[in-house]
Amino acid sequence: MNIESGLRVKKAGIFTQLQDQGRFYQAQQGVSQGGVCDELAGGWANYLLDNPVNSPLLEISFGQAQFEALSEVQLALTGAPMDAKITLLSGKQIKQHNNCSFILKQGELLTLSFATSGLRAYLAVKGGFIAEAVLGSVSCVKRNSIGGLQGDGGVLKKGDLLPVLSQQRHFIKRKMPEQFIPNYNQPLSLAVIESYQCDDFLVSQKNRFYNSEYQIDKHSDRMGMRLQGEPIIKSGSAGIISEGIALGSIQIPADGLPIILLQDRQTLGGYPKIGCVSRCDLSQLAQQPAGNKITFKRSDLQVEQLRYLQQLRFFNI
Repeated sequence: MNIESGLRVKKAGIFTQLQDQGRFYQAQQGVSQGGVCDELAGGWANYLLDNPVNSPLLEISFGQAQFEALSEVQLALTGAPMDAKITLLSGKQIKQHNNCSFILKQGELLTLSFATSGLRAYLAVKGGFIAEAVLGSVSCVKRNSIGGLQGDGGVLKKGDLLPVLSQQRHFIKRKMPEQFIPNYNQPLSLAVIESYQCDDFLVSQKNRFYNSEYQIDKHSDRMGMRLQGEPIIKSGSAGIISEGIALGSIQIPADGLPIILLQDRQTLGGYPKIGCVSRCDLSQLAQQPAGNKITFKRSDLQVEQLRYLQQLRFFNI
């Protein structure tokens, strides 16, 4: 393997992690899936560089990060716009647009400010960043202390070196088609596939759930989106036996306030669940900051499967 020096982290940002598609088939060991929260943005970042979809990249939450090229690298930036700028060797700064591939020459700096919309940006490099896989993935999962540059689930820190493969000298700039660039500021209504303990909720409670507007709580993270709003009450007082938790499960704890479980969720849980958010809508959900409002709508498994296949048609998954 011919490795070049790659990128040096000058500013690590508020919460920047190495991610890929995640760690599968490990739930029986209590290991969380991990992986990119915004599957679409991560997929496009690798697509723009003609990388395999599972190539390791950076998930940059909130922004405030800076990277120095220690060798010429081909990069792509997608997801939340963060007013990206390149500082040339002359000291001049130029704007770097989202949703396209570009070159960062040796000694140049890529600087990201705060997100102007959305929450998470994705920075990919040609060939993917190099890190040792743990249980089949480099994805960071802080709660399991697994993945990342050191294999311990740690976020990036100032001074870290992100190794890359030798870069091809032939570069073709690619742009994401305008019609596929998401609007993170539009109202978000999440499609729900009813499942799990759905039948244990009265019709009146389910109607309340679908007719209410919820606000994302400030304590949300990569484990789950906590919501504030109308509480939903399950019929009867008996609990349930702990069971496996799917990505997007809508858990209803004792206080009745829904929690949508995400990539770093626990593998088992004993709270009742009204169903799952469609995989198609989880990317948009991952870009919603605290305080944003969301609603829910009923959908059908077959409809959502077709939507998902259409959504991922570029990524060869």
